[in-house]
Amino acid sequence: MQSKLVSKLSIALIALVIFITMPLTASAQRTKATTSTTTADSNTSKTVAIERSKKLGQEVDKLLSTNQPLTLTAKSAIAIDYQTGQVLYAKNINESLPTASMSKLLTLYVTLKYIKEGKIHWDDKVKINKALHDLSVDHNYANVKLRLDHSYTIRQLYQTAIYSENAATMALGYGVAGSTQKFALLMRKEAKKIGITDAKIYTACGLTNGEVGSLGFKDASSDAENKLSARDMALLAMKILKYYPDILKTTSANTTKFDGQTMLNWNWMIKGRSQELPDIKVDGLKTGTSDTAKACFTGTAVKNGHRIITVVMGVPNSGQYDPARFIQTRKLMKYVYAKYHYVKLSHGQTVKNVTDGRNTGKIKVENGKDDSVDLAVSNTQGVWLTKKQKINIKDIKSTGECADGSSVDAGFDKGDKIATAKVSNVKYMKGVSNRIDLIANHNGDKPNIFVRAWRWIASLF
Repeated sequence: MQSKLVSKLSIALIALVIFITMPLTASAQRTKATTSTTTADSNTSKTVAIERSKKLGQEVDKLLSTNQPLTLTAKSAIAIDYQTGQVLYAKNINESLPTASMSKLLTLYVTLKYIKEGKIHWDDKVKINKALHDLSVDHNYANVKLRLDHSYTIRQLYQTAIYSENAATMALGYGVAGSTQKFALLMRKEAKKIGITDAKIYTACGLTNGEVGSLGFKDASSDAENKLSARDMALLAMKILKYYPDILKTTSANTTKFDGQTMLNWNWMIKGRSQELPDIKVDGLKTGTSDTAKACFTGTAVKNGHRIITVVMGVPNSGQYDPARFIQTRKLMKYVYAKYHYVKLSHGQTVKNVTDGRNTGKIKVENGKDDSVDLAVSNTQGVWLTKKQKINIKDIKSTGECADGSSVDAGFDKGDKIATAKVSNVKYMKGVSNRIDLIANHNGDKPNIFVRAWRWIASLF
């Protein structure tokens, strides 16, 4: 009897141990499985990016091999060289379209310009009024809260503007110009200075005039909104990268801190994000999304040391989390880097050398010891050419007060800029010079008095 009881107790004890340990073991297995899945997801994400890029490259190669154009699902798009403005792709680039938050690039440009000129300073403070506070807590338009009556520095507001905070961007208007309306007028003025003549600007952030309430213009309609063309946005990005290249340190970062809050970069093509290209480094610049603008993106990227700027506007999307604009930008960037190769024109390199002898690169010298002078490249720059394209220099014209266009007067030194020329079959944006400067490759001395006298006598007969 006692033996049977002991046996039953033993069985019960074993069952209890199994019952207790089973959930723990299952839990451990689930934890391990979750960890493995997370690692697999991470590895898969990287693998997917590589495979996606490879597939896209194959699609682009097919287009180029069959001489088919790139078709983008966008109302307008452009790709340019960031230094020269050479156009590498263009679709409806001159039509003014809603820019939404891409407008903030102009706000940042004006802010950086005024800081450089000493008109404002990074540590200047802006006090948050009720209108700015209310906009910052409106969940339709905000991602961080601005505390009422609290003061923020220009630097803090600048950081959040890059990360698309609307109220903070509007607050910059107070810090730079004294009011949001005055700042919008200043944006229009500065846009014209850089060659943007047809822009419509109402707000610093890109919301419509009505969406910013009392921060907007009383004499403008509520649906009035910022409009620029793809060409305008590309030109603006050119100016920013030329004068304020440090902006890329902020636009390439995944996150930034503001008033104890973490803000996430809306550019999903930067390193470590879901839409990055493993073979092309994207490090800027600004996105934009609204019902009228659809999805937009002004981007910049580097491959093999050569930087381009791209703009896509009016990309159909199903919401702000739709990656459509990045998908179109990926196509555009891959296409440009596959279609063109970069030819460097170095300072002092003769035209004859640049063109492999296809152009003599000479210009006539009047009243000189020599009848002509060899020309060379003045400033180191680059030209993008298709694989079948050869570089040719055309339309050489002399410069200077005494020049008649086809010749130069003697009396110049080696290295003096004496002419300009065009590269054949290469297009540049409107408002950007399409000519390259040329210098004398040797001195253009005047002949001595005896030679001049003899030439004068010979001219009489």
